[in-house]
Amino acid sequence: MSPDAASMPPPEMVSYNVHWFRGTVFQVFVMGGVYFCAPGMYNALSSLGAGGLATPWYANATAAAGLVFMAVLCIIGGVIVSKIGVRLALFISTFGDIIYASSLYLNSKNGTQWFLLFGSIISGATDGLLYAIEGPIITAYPEPDRRGRILSLWAFMHNAAKIVGGSIIFSLNSHRTTKGAVSLQTYLAIIGVMCIGPFLSLLLSKPEKVQRRDGVKITFRKMSWSRTLYEFYKVVSSRSVLLLCPWFFTQWLYNAYVGTLQTQFFSVRTRALCSLLVPWGDIFGAFIMGHFLDHAKRLSINQRARFTWAFLMALTLGLWVWAAIISKQLEGHPSGIDWSSGAIFGKIFGLIFMFEFTSMATQTLLYWLIGHMYSDFLVLLYMVGTLRGMECIGQAVAYGIKSKNLSDWVAIGLNIGLIVFSMPFAWVVIRKIGVERFEEIDFGSANAVDEKKDVTDVEVKERDLEDDSVTDSKSLQ
Repeated sequence: MSPDAASMPPPEMVSYNVHWFRGTVFQVFVMGGVYFCAPGMYNALSSLGAGGLATPWYANATAAAGLVFMAVLCIIGGVIVSKIGVRLALFISTFGDIIYASSLYLNSKNGTQWFLLFGSIISGATDGLLYAIEGPIITAYPEPDRRGRILSLWAFMHNAAKIVGGSIIFSLNSHRTTKGAVSLQTYLAIIGVMCIGPFLSLLLSKPEKVQRRDGVKITFRKMSWSRTLYEFYKVVSSRSVLLLCPWFFTQWLYNAYVGTLQTQFFSVRTRALCSLLVPWGDIFGAFIMGHFLDHAKRLSINQRARFTWAFLMALTLGLWVWAAIISKQLEGHPSGIDWSSGAIFGKIFGLIFMFEFTSMATQTLLYWLIGHMYSDFLVLLYMVGTLRGMECIGQAVAYGIKSKNLSDWVAIGLNIGLIVFSMPFAWVVIRKIGVERFEEIDFGSANAVDEKKDVTDVEVKERDLEDDSVTDSKSLQ
């Protein structure tokens, strides 16, 4: 590092006064609150396995259909958000899960299966739109020096919904020691919480009004439809996005296996207990990973990226070996396993808890990596939406497989194979974090000169930070 650079304080240490309502932390709280009320409560039901219904097969089929629509809206959601704005898109995205929870209630009460399929599709579409909004907000809004901690806060808000929802579910079903569906009051309580979401969404600030401690402004470019679609195409077809797609595809494949496992073998009250306790695995995973990524200053950015990625990949593969052992032990085992059933309950619960821990730690790492790759809000909008779409496609495949009463060995073999397949492609990106500048996405157009003048303060300042990080990492090496 040059003497001049060394004598100047890094940009993130120059602090500006911000209004709490416009600050980055409040924006993450709003996003977390919306998620808490919508997908979070949906996930609380999902953590029961089969949305709390008595059998998993039709629920898995409808979940697969919803995930297909979620994938489509994740991918194209960035285009929609760029045209209608962040706040309106977030408001729209809060209604789908209310419809889905209502369909679960009616199906459990009257056996109305067509509405369950319709609700799952609407829920998938609106959740896909929400994920397209959420990604760039939690990666572009936060200041670089506390990105990991804000990701931890975001993850906590995600999983607080599961804990609160799990508390509601457990209190209403703790007496039910047999297999079957949860009580109808469970769905009504969850729907009540979901209805708060639309009001919370109106508190989100538009990107241009957000205030960061480092004084950096977020730019939300307005463009024609042709220009928007062209930039979208250039982002989703870029080398970095394509290389990360296989890894994102594998992120939530385990959900169908875990949900079906609970529905087949656990009693209702044990499923309710899992919905209360398992989310703590997500919170611990995100908290530990986020704080490590922010505070492990003795390691360069690249070393943090490499070490955490290698550790999480090894842990994930180890969990699938554990799943294979448990599946073997459960062959011929009677269903109705309760928390009083001894060691077999502990083994299954431990596996589910660790899957959640690992998945959220990995999710935190993924967003941290993306935040170090690009800083332009619309680029992140298209990029994160596409990658979240790949996650949804992966889940749709997993739930599609588990919509039939197939052997667990199919799911286990598929997961291990896809994870191993994704690793070389992800490594090509991981090894460049903090060491090499990622390729600029060339939007090449007639007004490229004007766009070059329009480079955001975020890009300028964070590139300076990246250059410093690269220099520091080389000096460590």
